[in-house]
Amino acid sequence: MKDYSLKINGSTYDVQIDSINESSTVAHVIVNGTAYEVEISGAKGSVASKPHVAPAPKSANSGMITPSGAAPAPKIAPAAAPAAGAVKCPLPGTVLAINVAVGDTVAVGQTLIVLEAMKMENNIDADRAGVVKQICVAQGATVMEGDNLIVIE
Repeated sequence: MKDYSLKINGSTYDVQIDSINESSTVAHVIVNGTAYEVEISGAKGSVASKPHVAPAPKSANSGMITPSGAAPAPKIAPAAAPAAGAVKCPLPGTVLAINVAVGDTVAVGQTLIVLEAMKMENNIDADRAGVVKQICVAQGATVMEGDNLIVIE
């Protein structure tokens, strides 16, 4: 509701516009306490149409859509079967760096992998001494908590 004070030929009128029907040119107004239905001349009624949304075809799959020129994202590391001597991932994240290679001898506390999780870099250290037998992830891979990262024997 909008209130106006109009002066017409020296007389003051208090006008309240209650509502305007947008699909026609009719307005409901109150002038000095008396209600009127007023047609606005020169105005054209407009019928606002709601946008129509069509469903996506059944054959569409958002997983198939890739931006042109974009490099494919690194694949998620598959969950490997439990291995004796496996260093497990402590929290979900992305492998930033792998600091060892198969055949390397590692000591307790040596950083094996740098993992980005929650916008922080986390060092994944060896919990035992031994020789690296298998690297179960690749740089850039997304890993989940409990996934095997490296097998040390």
